[in-house]
Amino acid sequence: MTLPSKIKYLIIGAGVHGLSTGWHLAKELKARGKGSGEDILIVDKTAVAAGASGIACGVIRNFYYQPAMGEVMNVSVDIWESDPEAFHFHQCGYIAVVPEPQDDDVVSIYERQQKGGYDSTLVQGEQKVFDYMRHIFPDWRARGLTSLLHEHRSGFAFNTASMFGIADKAEAEGVKIETGVQVKGFAFDASNAVTTVATNRGEIEVEHVIVAVGPWVAQIWEMLGLSDKIDILGQDGQ
Repeated sequence: MTLPSKIKYLIIGAGVHGLSTGWHLAKELKARGKGSGEDILIVDKTAVAAGASGIACGVIRNFYYQPAMGEVMNVSVDIWESDPEAFHFHQCGYIAVVPEPQDDDVVSIYERQQKGGYDSTLVQGEQKVFDYMRHIFPDWRARGLTSLLHEHRSGFAFNTASMFGIADKAEAEGVKIETGVQVKGFAFDASNAVTTVATNRGEIEVEHVIVAVGPWVAQIWEMLGLSDKIDILGQDGQ
């Protein structure tokens, strides 16, 4: 299929980040009356789910210590639950069982989940943890574990199938997905904004570029002429 010579939004990468961005962006444009999925093109040098998104562990959970991650995961699980069949999501739960040095961390995660309305159970005390696990798994034998967090809404998804499920959602909104398209370089205007993306199948004039290539970001970073060093501010502002 011939690539368009011009598109408003070009997304590079057809993994979970690129596909999800295309899907949600299309819905947002439509809701705000500022366009539609037809303004969006997702390209990938190989195929949908050909990279990291197709081989990751597939766990859907909210077991993260950082509060910001917890907020993101809360919204993420809502989306997986919205259409489990299309996303191949299996809500079997997720259990973290830890020794005493991690007790406080697990309590912090549990308290944050309760504030956010995320259904989970906290069990503490070595014997109580053992009994809880033995009730679920009769052959459970592990001792010395003092805290347990059971997330009832969590589960797993079959990676490749779920990526195609997201792709279907995006395409239903009018988003175009083209595979076998490798980005070769960029052209910029006087303000250093990207105006054109060169690919192995021709050039595409763009207004916005979203880079969603995962582990291959270094290659795109270099093409964009960006610095290989960044400054990180500490809590003291230095």
